[in-house]
Amino acid sequence: MILKLAWRNIFRNKRRSIITVSSIVFAVVFAVTMRSLQHGAYDNMLKNIVGNYLGYVQVHFKGFWNEKTIDNSFYIEDLDSLKNDPTVTFINPRIEGFALASHKKESKPVVILGLDAKMENQNTPIKESLINGEFLSDNSDGILIGKGLQKIMNVQMGDSLVFLSQGYQGSIASGIYPINGIVDLKTPDLNRRTVIMNLNRAQDFFGINHMATSAIIGPKIDEWEKTEKSIKEQLDSSQFEVMNWQQMLPELKQLIDVDRAGGTFVLIILYSILTFSLFGTVLMLAEERNFEFGVLVAIGMRKSMIIRVAILETLIMALVGVILGLLLVIPIVTYFHFYPINLSGQMQEVVEQFGFEAIIPTSLDPSISLTQTFIVFMITILVNLYTIIKIKNIQPSKAMRA
Repeated sequence: MILKLAWRNIFRNKRRSIITVSSIVFAVVFAVTMRSLQHGAYDNMLKNIVGNYLGYVQVHFKGFWNEKTIDNSFYIEDLDSLKNDPTVTFINPRIEGFALASHKKESKPVVILGLDAKMENQNTPIKESLINGEFLSDNSDGILIGKGLQKIMNVQMGDSLVFLSQGYQGSIASGIYPINGIVDLKTPDLNRRTVIMNLNRAQDFFGINHMATSAIIGPKIDEWEKTEKSIKEQLDSSQFEVMNWQQMLPELKQLIDVDRAGGTFVLIILYSILTFSLFGTVLMLAEERNFEFGVLVAIGMRKSMIIRVAILETLIMALVGVILGLLLVIPIVTYFHFYPINLSGQMQEVVEQFGFEAIIPTSLDPSISLTQTFIVFMITILVNLYTIIKIKNIQPSKAMRA
């Protein structure tokens, strides 16, 4: 009976129902889309710089991060004990050094990144960055270069680069390596200065056999804090330093925090507008139904019954609004996840100056939709408490005279 009364009142007051549901739908669509774009941008930043290159947790020889020299290297076998750690999924040793690269009349300082091709293929998506040529094999003598460096050096597949650098303990490091492939590391800065070679070739080049300058530690999904803590307990802090991505990239962490705060402020404004809009609608329609409520009380209907009907009306409209909002926003979020917004012009230049790919994808994290939908739903319920208070305090004689 109560449900029938609620549905009848909703259809009888179509204007109120349409306005209320439309406001809820708009709020859900706007809030979920905006938050998905924000989180998608964060995920893209972390994937480009952290997931593909730095890793969430790194182990270095003590002092390497502040003074990135080949002399600050460690023996890879010193990390064998970490292989039994249940919080660690993989350990990828790397060599990061600097050299002067030359081809004909062109010269440029570059970063040489030595990595274990087989282990990287298994544990990181770095192979997906290959856009031309072949990825490194276990015995490959060739190198991969960023697409930006290819344009600067004006080289093609099959050309060779000559490298000159300082090796371990002041030795001279030099060599010539053919270009096997071109990679897109998604960030313009890395693309302009990165050369990738096999770990054993980099060890030969710098003269540090069986050694590495860093190790990327693979944590379980979203558990890098546990991995970092566990590693710190096992390694000698006087010999090694363990760093997470927030310590290695404090600027990125600050950028995300500031942007998230800005997004939260915009959402607060949106929710404030929604609250006042819904309250105005509820206030107006409660006054319009004042006579109806008075008549119902006068003929003997209990106020508790009228309140239950009003609550049910609110729940129905709120549920219809959030469901319609989700049905509208899910295709939008899904589309922009697979076909992200491409920034252009001045905005593209600004974003690329920070070293990020100039695209904004949306996040498909379901918690975003559920959280924003729940907030909008609760606002709708709270605003409609006015109707309940109005019914509770109604006096039939005064209501029917009005």
